Amino acid sequence: MNDEIKDLSERIKQLGDKSTQLLTFLSFALAVAVLLWSSEVLTDRQKSLLVVAMRRWVLAIFPILLGILPVKEFRKNNLRWYSIVRWCKFVLLWVALFFIFWGVILFAWSIWHVKQA
Repeated sequence: MNDEIKDLSERIKQLGDKSTQLLTFLSFALAVAVLLWSSEVLTDRQKSLLVVAMRRWVLAIFPILLGILPVKEFRKNNLRWYSIVRWCKFVLLWVALFFIFWGVILFAWSIWHVKQA
């Protein structure tokens, strides 16, 4: 039982670390998107796609922040609680990844989108 708690605790830490890494990625991605959006290089259509991509990335921030919360401490060394926390962090990461991938696709589309004649 103690090994299971130790394994779950380590996995929860890994998931929290991944959330932190995703938050760092989003910080850079949003900064790049804002810089591109404010430049004169892109067309209005490309800028509007870029705004939609940024909105998806902002939506990804909320599950990431929830995944960083130290909820493991509410019930220290409780196997059932640790299992629930691990699954919640896992699901929150996948929700965030869904929004991030969606935003990346829109970002790429905004960069390579060519105005039709």
